[in-house]
Amino acid sequence: MKEKELYHTVLQKMLISGEHAKPEIDATTSAKPIEEKKRFRISRRAIIAIAVAASLLVVGSAAAATSIFTRRNYTPEHYLNQDAEQREANRESIPDVEDALKNARPKDVSYTIRMMPEIDDRGIIANWREFMGQPPYNEADWAWVRTLKPTIGDVLYDGKSLYVTTYVETDRPELFYCNTDTEQQLWIACEEATYTVEGDDRVHTIEIYGENWGSGYTDHSVTITAQSYPTEHSELFPDEGVITMTERLYVADALCDDMQPTRAAIAIIDFTFTFDAAAGRPVAEETHMDIPLSGDHIFTVYEWRQDGNTPSHLIMENKRISFDGVVLDAKIEYRPIGIYVTIGIKDAPDTWTENEKKSLLSAINENEQGAPAAVCRINGGETVSLESMNYEASDSVYLLLPAYPSDYATVSELTLDLNLYRITAGNGSVPSDDWSFEFGENTSLHVDSVESELIASVQIPIPVTE
Repeated sequence: MKEKELYHTVLQKMLISGEHAKPEIDATTSAKPIEEKKRFRISRRAIIAIAVAASLLVVGSAAAATSIFTRRNYTPEHYLNQDAEQREANRESIPDVEDALKNARPKDVSYTIRMMPEIDDRGIIANWREFMGQPPYNEADWAWVRTLKPTIGDVLYDGKSLYVTTYVETDRPELFYCNTDTEQQLWIACEEATYTVEGDDRVHTIEIYGENWGSGYTDHSVTITAQSYPTEHSELFPDEGVITMTERLYVADALCDDMQPTRAAIAIIDFTFTFDAAAGRPVAEETHMDIPLSGDHIFTVYEWRQDGNTPSHLIMENKRISFDGVVLDAKIEYRPIGIYVTIGIKDAPDTWTENEKKSLLSAINENEQGAPAAVCRINGGETVSLESMNYEASDSVYLLLPAYPSDYATVSELTLDLNLYRITAGNGSVPSDDWSFEFGENTSLHVDSVESELIASVQIPIPVTE
């Protein structure tokens, strides 16, 4: 199981929707509850939070890919974790993506740094430091933070996600490494941003998440690669126009709190820059395809249940269901960063429940233990196992096919295979078609075996190039 997913469907429901797993946050804190975030961040801190808050799930780990930057394992997020010089030096540069990044033309505009006394007018951070046994803020100890200087790296909006790479220059990068033995340990996190579009004075707010905890540092800077899902969680982000964005960076004391940057902030950096949103817009007209399904198939269905006064609990159950009459809708978008295929359920028999519909999308969204859910085949040869690009949405799945505008002339056949994933054994149980598991309080699951079967093959149209 990929670390970022951590069996995303189950955990997203448990840790965001589950009543028994709501975080205990003091009423005086400025941090937002996890369920209000609408975004499940996977990091060292989030993994710790999972273990402490619920101890719900233990998953088997799949063999790591040899390189996450190759086309075979490409996603924009992976790609942007290296700067342009590194990508070029490692021969991992993709010309179409590099052109899009160049066309975004990010520019530094300005930044301000406010230290703890300026941002903690209610004393929340000071109280938390005392509660965590940390000494009171002392300007002499933290004055060096004022020398931090943010600069902008890559910025790209690809129609689904907004990616922002920020470098914070510092002459003390060793303090931003989580395993250091230094007296001070810091991390930088981005959780929010505002923006305006050229010609419109209205200020919009978006959620954008990135952090450097334990990684992303050099001998002279700290790197924060942040990602936002503006089309999922807020108003539509514009597909064109010059954007002026202010990214809020929390410089947090890891010894005080390595979970919530708002509770441990030593300083806040408001960093403003501009970029061109049109760089990632479609290069050809989008198209839609119907994908009819048929036959009886077995897949794992997730359902929250509550019996009487007992807490809600999750049932995972393999069900054999007729797919006759089920039609998927595929929206295909051709962008510089690849071909997006967004899959939703267009039609299903009345006998299908909402849980079954959502679980079907989840089942074609998994890729675990050698049982891929979505696979791309290029020219009938190279096979690429695809990683889902959205980990939360329950009404759609979008996949990114690694075919770029410069490939269109040489791609004669692009096939998307959809497989149906299911768990067949867990916690040492005997594999069976009717496998089921019930999550109660402090219950954990170790996935022992999985299976998948092909349910549809779709030929993706390739735009005609001149």
